[in-house]
Amino acid sequence: MKFLIHKTDIDPVRDQSVDRIIDEFIKHGHHIGPDEEVAKFVFNLTNIEAPKAYRRKAPEELVVSVVTTNGNIQDLRLAGYTTLVKTLSNLMICIKTAGNGDIPEIYFLTPEVGFYHYPFDPRKAYNNIIPIAGSKLVLGNHITADLPERFWQGNPVTEEVRHYGRVLDGMGLLPAPFPIHKVLSQELVDHIFRIYEVKGLSYGNLSVRDHIPELGKDVFWMTGRGVNKANLRGIGYDILLVSGFDKELQKVKVSVPPDHDPRVRVSVDALEHDMIYKAFPDIGAIVHVHGWIDGILCTEQNYPCGTLELSEEVIRLLRRTGNPGRTVIGLKNHGISITGPSLKDIFERTKGKILREIPMFE
Repeated sequence: MKFLIHKTDIDPVRDQSVDRIIDEFIKHGHHIGPDEEVAKFVFNLTNIEAPKAYRRKAPEELVVSVVTTNGNIQDLRLAGYTTLVKTLSNLMICIKTAGNGDIPEIYFLTPEVGFYHYPFDPRKAYNNIIPIAGSKLVLGNHITADLPERFWQGNPVTEEVRHYGRVLDGMGLLPAPFPIHKVLSQELVDHIFRIYEVKGLSYGNLSVRDHIPELGKDVFWMTGRGVNKANLRGIGYDILLVSGFDKELQKVKVSVPPDHDPRVRVSVDALEHDMIYKAFPDIGAIVHVHGWIDGILCTEQNYPCGTLELSEEVIRLLRRTGNPGRTVIGLKNHGISITGPSLKDIFERTKGKILREIPMFE
């Protein structure tokens, strides 16, 4: 696997630590490529006080930003997550120096608000980075204005999505919508859309299966990418119909009415939902939240949202459960995916059981 190193300043502690992690990558057969080429991922060596983004050459480039701190930041989780957003990163690494000769701590932060740490160890760091750096993001949408006219104003199923979007918002599960425009310049916001087709950062999503024969067998309605779940405006704006996955284009197929938001995109978890509905015909609805329920099966790796690897592992875990049609799967350092015959069943079944604090694992 080819990767790049992007550095705009000098930080001896950061640079020496990254050199040791890079040695692990080289030991495992990966190599550093020329700056002008597209790489699988990029080490973006920057500064937590004045972070700079790496401008991706292509959507498939993942960015691992690395910063240091001497411990003078009171809320490292908030500062690190803000830095992650400002640097447009898929993973943020913060190396916290001890200042007394002790081993530094290495902190990992993900867009899904994963936050875990341990004494700096380049081998362990490699093992934590590689599932993210090596995963395959499927974020593109193939949008077609072919939604039958009888659905342009919605139907009882989309009203169910709208209702439970408000319920989901009222549960108070972290993270709340992130004020992206307050953190990034308009230029960087536009860059995010060009690369990832994301207009905002608001996590959690829900979907419901529907019966629309002219569009396919396993179609479903799903919330849009980064939208406010408390105010789902309408079809083709915040609620979209997914009709499958185009393997040749590597894009999720989305059907919209002629009057739609041209910048709208379905949730990044659409591929996972599509694969689940196809694999398990009895599943009628899926909810993803950044919360936790004890005693559930959990993925072994913290794959990012929207990756093929995460979708495949969730399918494997669902097959291991006694009742894949009504169960909860844990996503490591991330949250949970809940299946059920309906949204009503999911929310009634899990009421009072979802914990806000997600356990973190190395």
